Amino acid sequence: MKNQHDFFQGIMTVQVEGTLIEPFLQACIKRGCYITNMRRVDPSIVILTIRLKDWKTFRQLRKKYRCKLSIKSGKGVPFLLQQLVSRLSLLFAFIVAVVVIFILANTLWSIKVDGLSPELEADVESKLNTYGVSPGKLTIGMKDPIEIQQQLLEDIPDLLWIGVKKQGTSYHLYGVEKTRYDTDKNNRPSDLVATKKGMIIETFIKKGRPMVSVYDVVRKGQVLATGQLVEEEDTFVHSEGEVIAETWYRVAQTLPLKQVLMLTDGTVESEYHLKLGKFSIPVWGFWRGEDGDFREEIHGSDWNLFGFKIPIHIQTIDYYSIDRKAYESSKKEIEKLGLSSARSNLQQELDPDAEIKEEKVLHLSEENGKVKLILMYKVYENIAETKYISQGD
Repeated sequence: MKNQHDFFQGIMTVQVEGTLIEPFLQACIKRGCYITNMRRVDPSIVILTIRLKDWKTFRQLRKKYRCKLSIKSGKGVPFLLQQLVSRLSLLFAFIVAVVVIFILANTLWSIKVDGLSPELEADVESKLNTYGVSPGKLTIGMKDPIEIQQQLLEDIPDLLWIGVKKQGTSYHLYGVEKTRYDTDKNNRPSDLVATKKGMIIETFIKKGRPMVSVYDVVRKGQVLATGQLVEEEDTFVHSEGEVIAETWYRVAQTLPLKQVLMLTDGTVESEYHLKLGKFSIPVWGFWRGEDGDFREEIHGSDWNLFGFKIPIHIQTIDYYSIDRKAYESSKKEIEKLGLSSARSNLQQELDPDAEIKEEKVLHLSEENGKVKLILMYKVYENIAETKYISQGD
């Protein structure tokens, strides 16, 4: 049999197994198939080489002669093209993955601005947008952070300093605003007047002419120091200083004798939800009943991708079992609690420099299970307030 090696059409090494190998091969040859390099492995197995285009004929006749075919190898242009295509698809998938990762890693996902007022922060973000620096854009081709910093300082006069730092796929800016002083306002003629009634303890007048003395009792709105340096002359200054006065505060407190204390034994039941934006999907523990008294604590876990917060997270709700215990306090204990609470509330209302000098219980009574407490506090505080003088009068 003539040996044909058609490299361009492709050749295959095939193993034929069966009891009717010879009739099978004769039938294939009659159909125009070319067989070469044939060798017998054992009485029922033969290995031979055929053309790729003859493979269809072999498959069609194998059932008739009860032969089993298996491909050992293939050579030629068709097989080379097949390997090349499979490798190209793998190479293409690898290149696409690298490109996608490169794009995601070089995309600006967020901009954070700290240290500025909301108005100035909005101005900075608007300027960044005009520079082409905004979330969703590639950082390739963007200006260097130092250039952005310099341009922001030039374009926004209210910025004293701003730092621009690139952190992964986000920009972090920290700015300092310029402090502007209204010099004209501070030079306007003014008096110092009392903000409330009190008895003068000390005076510290830096500018202006004092109008009160120590131990004088003044009313609200009374002039403490005037900017008119000489009486009946038009020489005015901006008054500055402090006037410390003794003031009085009346504080009323009503507290129940019976207190309710909420205790927990540490027993907790958890419920888990998958949060998709504003929607919540129960995942686990949602079958918990509503019986009993519970204290609820909600925890959330945020997920980030390349520094960008995605709108999907797990929400955990912990329910702690509560046992309410009621106990009754004595009138002395309630009085002590009321004194502490009243002093704390008063200190929150006063200026930080104010000092509580004395406290006195004016009235203490018990009615309908409650204790009514009326207290008087003596406080030393600055009562001076600037009031500008209208010179057109």
